[in-house]
Amino acid sequence: MTSSKFEPSDDIFDFVIKKANGLKGLVDTNLQTVPNQCIQPKEERLDKSQIDNQESIPTIDLSNFDDLKVEKSIQEAASKWGFFQIINHGIPIEVLEDLKDAGHKFFELPAEEKVKYYKENAGPDESVLLYWSAIGEKNEKVLEWRDSIKHGCDPQNDSNLWPPQTR
Repeated sequence: MTSSKFEPSDDIFDFVIKKANGLKGLVDTNLQTVPNQCIQPKEERLDKSQIDNQESIPTIDLSNFDDLKVEKSIQEAASKWGFFQIINHGIPIEVLEDLKDAGHKFFELPAEEKVKYYKENAGPDESVLLYWSAIGEKNEKVLEWRDSIKHGCDPQNDSNLWPPQTR
């Protein structure tokens, strides 16, 4: 867990990005109120009356991956929803659980450890592990609440690319 404490007078960009606390670090400080920079103006919020409650999140079956219908469903789901669920992808559930566990362990690392992997500190090989907070630029009106990691895949030797605490 992060040891830093965010105060309302602090620069949120500095706390989240420069000190590598991330948005998780901000939340871990037990904020009593959401910082104004993270609140979407009412006029820009999603109009809930425009949501069709009869539809559900698209589920795409990859068991017949070469079928053009699969490609079309991915395009449609991505353009209409922005996300979708994939089934019958062939990845064992144990692998997915291990990956989720490694991700949780990574975000529990102290900021001093995570900053080593922060995208601004990345060397020429950005295909390994990158960490960032999608807080955007300093001058954005509304900051997003999302910390992310991107991890390249080397099936022959993938485990040494993660920080030792997360393997």
